[in-house]
Amino acid sequence: MKAKIYGPFSPRENLTEEEKELATTRGVKFISDPKGNDWYTLVRKFSADTLKIIFDDTGIIRLASYDASTLWANGQSVAEVDAIPEDFDPGTLRECWVFDGKKIIARSYTADELAEQATVTRDNLQAEAALKIAPLQDAVDIDDATDEERAGLTAWKKYRVALNRLDLSTAPDITWPEAPQ
Repeated sequence: MKAKIYGPFSPRENLTEEEKELATTRGVKFISDPKGNDWYTLVRKFSADTLKIIFDDTGIIRLASYDASTLWANGQSVAEVDAIPEDFDPGTLRECWVFDGKKIIARSYTADELAEQATVTRDNLQAEAALKIAPLQDAVDIDDATDEERAGLTAWKKYRVALNRLDLSTAPDITWPEAPQ
């Protein structure tokens, strides 16, 4: 079956009086695509057995559900698909999938995107190291550290330095240092 694609959706103009009232009193938003497809009408027409995906203008899938009423496509497009990759999990997308207009495929990241992901990972690991280092450093600073605490402080500082020296431009081929135990 060919994927049914609608969108991109944007706020609808020319609201009926009833819709204007709902928008004003209830905050209801009305969206449609360039072909005039109203979002709420489409939601009722979608099959309960197919996956609905919300994707942006680059094809990155942002949301997915079998229940279209749980989705909102403002600024994005929607496709109703029935061919789904085996390892596709609507609950854990994390921008890992792309819709190419016909099918869902695993996303290929650019070198810059991979480097940015590596930067986030490194920064998170450095923050964890800082939390481990702080109390150990305090014990050393007040001359109350045990030999085990001094060794731990040195190990955590070496780990943090190793993280700082990583060449993140080689992502995803990075050999991450092992955190001290």
